[in-house]
Amino acid sequence: MKKLFPYAVLLSILFLNMGAGCSSKTENPTPDNFQSLIGKWEAIRFVYEIVKQDGSEIATGTELKSKGTIIIWEFFSDGRLVATEGGKSREVRWELKVERLSGQNIDKGELKIIGAEEKNLAQTLGQSGDLTYFIETSSEAKIMSLRVDATKISPYKKNTLIYTYHKL
Repeated sequence: MKKLFPYAVLLSILFLNMGAGCSSKTENPTPDNFQSLIGKWEAIRFVYEIVKQDGSEIATGTELKSKGTIIIWEFFSDGRLVATEGGKSREVRWELKVERLSGQNIDKGELKIIGAEEKNLAQTLGQSGDLTYFIETSSEAKIMSLRVDATKISPYKKNTLIYTYHKL
């Protein structure tokens, strides 16, 4: 059962992020002017970095595309984000705050996904406000890494969920 738990959490997060319907258009954030994030990104893997109660560390995850899960996020410069999975799309809003850059790379930043379902997921994860990921990018490798603390919904001392996306 413990081996199935990380996958159940991932599926819950994926389904909540991909649920039907659109977010309210009343919120209109203006993202930082960071053009390398604009465009289509495909989720290629997720990994849980886990610290068990006894202090031991493990990492577990899977390649998404090889398992038949294709998730595409398309970022637009006006703050819209279209998320697509299994041919179904929905639109939410996004906001980016970059704390540290290295050339065109985001070394340290915060990506907020704004929508009603995302706000509910954020509360489930113990966040206040909108769903917030820590973001890092590599423009050379066309890789985006998103981290979120999933400890609150796990039996572990620490549980960090890391998504890796590749720019299309």
